[in-house]
Amino acid sequence: MDKIIKHTEFIIGLILTASLLWPLAAAPYFTHHDDVQVIRLYEMDKCIKDYQIPCRWVPDLGGLYGYPIFNYYAPLPYYFGELVYLLIGNLIISAKLMFAVSFLGGYIFMYLLASKLWGKLGGSLSAIFYTFAPYHALDFYIRGAMGEMWALMFFPAIFWGFIKLEEKTNIVHFLLLGIFLAGLIVSHNLSAMIFLPVAIIWMILLFLKRKNKRFLWFTLSSIMIAAFLSAFYLLPVIFEKNLVHLETTVEGYFSYTEHFKGLRKLFLERLWGWGASVREVPGGEKDGISFQIGWAHLLGWIFALIAAKALWNEKRWFSLIISFCSAATLFSVFMIHPRSEFVWKIIDPLKYLQFPWRFLILIIFFISLMSGSLFTLNFKKKNLLWGFLIILVVVLNFSYFRPEKFIQTNDKRLLSGRDWDRQIKRSIFDYLPIYAKEPPAELATVRYQIITGDSKISDFKEGSNWLTFKTETRSHTIIRLSQYYFPNWRIDVDGKPINVEYENNNLGLMTIILGKGNHIVEARLYDTPIRSISNIITLVTFVLTSILLLSQIIYVKRWIGYYRKRIN
Repeated sequence: MDKIIKHTEFIIGLILTASLLWPLAAAPYFTHHDDVQVIRLYEMDKCIKDYQIPCRWVPDLGGLYGYPIFNYYAPLPYYFGELVYLLIGNLIISAKLMFAVSFLGGYIFMYLLASKLWGKLGGSLSAIFYTFAPYHALDFYIRGAMGEMWALMFFPAIFWGFIKLEEKTNIVHFLLLGIFLAGLIVSHNLSAMIFLPVAIIWMILLFLKRKNKRFLWFTLSSIMIAAFLSAFYLLPVIFEKNLVHLETTVEGYFSYTEHFKGLRKLFLERLWGWGASVREVPGGEKDGISFQIGWAHLLGWIFALIAAKALWNEKRWFSLIISFCSAATLFSVFMIHPRSEFVWKIIDPLKYLQFPWRFLILIIFFISLMSGSLFTLNFKKKNLLWGFLIILVVVLNFSYFRPEKFIQTNDKRLLSGRDWDRQIKRSIFDYLPIYAKEPPAELATVRYQIITGDSKISDFKEGSNWLTFKTETRSHTIIRLSQYYFPNWRIDVDGKPINVEYENNNLGLMTIILGKGNHIVEARLYDTPIRSISNIITLVTFVLTSILLLSQIIYVKRWIGYYRKRIN
């Protein structure tokens, strides 16, 4: 009982955060913009059961022609989802848990971070503000942005990891920080692009606090560990981005020029909807979703600025943290505003963010973090103000946490008929190999096509990144597989590699020529050198990191010490 009382603030926040998950239990599933979580998880499951680890190529997406989604799209949430699916055997529940774990994890890590700075009252307030932020509701129940949800969990984990390493520079904290950084990279690379620069500034601030060179070297080593752990994903994304059509992700609707938002959208408007982001013009279409920061959060920011001024003489370090958070918030507001367009033009990689309002992920992180700073001050009726702010944010924002519609469905329905076709068609343009000059007009209806000649095909089998069949070829035959070409697809006929043609059709489908006779055809996607090297780097780093972590666990250390004495 005493332990529960000791953690009352945390438990209250956890209960309130868990209450926002009610739609997950209200119906089998719900509508959201990125309605591809189940199909992606299903494809990941095919990879794992086919021993294609790490998963890169999936067989059904891309219009049933297959494509390398997990070579480019950050896969960590889906690896977690696959682990859950292997345990419970239900795709929809697994997808829900992918959302729920990231959401609850965001609360827990924000509490750990903020309570380290502001104490239990301030820490719980920051964590509650974080989970109740309107943009969190937008990501969760409107966009269904799984990658961003996981990134929002790792943001406070990384800042907390920096603090722990600065306080006590040891192996455990060094490894934890590296794991958190890697987790962010392989959860959502676009969020990492936004967040890592401010994380570096946070590292510099912590270094300047005591100028501990040991902390600096350990931090740089953590960054290196993160790069090595995420190498299996990071290196192919960087060095093989020229192998897919990325222009479709930054043109037309997905051009950043279409999605700047003004100050009224961020600070004043409270209209809520489940539509789309649009470029508003007089007399034209209006935004169908909200980009508000949140009135309660703006009040929290004002209180934080008051705290910064009050703390300047006695606790200047806290004032500097609030100033840093405020500066990061103002910068993010500027990057969302149309006036920042020149910055987007200068820094070309920013175009891949697509939506300038993605910077709201920084805004809700920093405003939530500094909102709890007021409770470092000594004043009367702290608990009353804490309760008032929590009631305020709950009253203002609880209603946002719901989907537009609930769906009565199950795994079988989602993987068949119109639902299956709808999910496949949603992903046709994602990471289309450059050898396809255009996307397919329709889904593939057959697995192969005999262009010319007389052949009988039998025993056709396929997996996540391979296929095989037998032919009885009675005359010179050209066969086109319903499979995009992508380096390193290799086709063997009777155990010998043959030339694969893919430039003779607009879809870049693999085409082979067979002579007269009986043949065994085997096709498989092999790793390129960069993929193989990146896999080895990640595997070696994962093994060494695991060994180091285990060696630091107190019971393991005692066990090793005991047997060392026995041996001596």
